[in-house]
Amino acid sequence: MAGQCAAGIDTGFVTLGYAKVAILGVVQGITELLPISSTAHMRVVPALLGWRDPGSAFSAAMQLAALATVISYFWQDVRRLVLGSGSAIVRRQFADPNLRLAIWIAPATAPIVLAGAFLSNSLNTTSGSIPGCSLSEQ
Repeated sequence: MAGQCAAGIDTGFVTLGYAKVAILGVVQGITELLPISSTAHMRVVPALLGWRDPGSAFSAAMQLAALATVISYFWQDVRRLVLGSGSAIVRRQFADPNLRLAIWIAPATAPIVLAGAFLSNSLNTTSGSIPGCSLSEQ
């Protein structure tokens, strides 16, 4: 059990095995771009199938994988946005659409960054969710 408690981060997903992790990966991939909560599905599917809750670390890893997939799929758009913004700054063309979009992305991202910063301690703790993993083991 102590192997499932690593520095206060829930690593209980390790006990799921490859097949269950793959199924949850498919669920994440399908639900990530839909206007529904993919994070909720990462909790609901294991509960319905009687599996262990994979925990917040697993959910974060799945969301990072989905982000990497989206960025790689839209790489040309991301590249155009970054290079176009940089070019617009150098040319001092502040009305450039790429620069305007990049500028608006920053404040749109700020709320989740702040929420993550303020909630990081509570989000990364096991809080007794792993049997046999106490705060003294962290």
